[in-house]
Amino acid sequence: MKQYCVSYQEKETMPDRLEALASKLGLTPEQLIKRFIAKGIAGANPSNEPAEPGTSLGDFLVKNGVWKQNL
Repeated sequence: MKQYCVSYQEKETMPDRLEALASKLGLTPEQLIKRFIAKGIAGANPSNEPAEPGTSLGDFLVKNGVWKQNL
């Protein structure tokens, strides 16, 4: 599993703001950060093509670029 670390200085308010918003939405800060990243990536590379159907949920996610093909 790949991991990325984001660090803030003690005087920065972003960690408190992330925690407050995540709590308000019933999420963990990590879940909120993943949502922000997913939205940012989708906005940077929008696709207007319809989703390709799959034979299962996993197949659908692979065919539409969410998951990697089984290694």
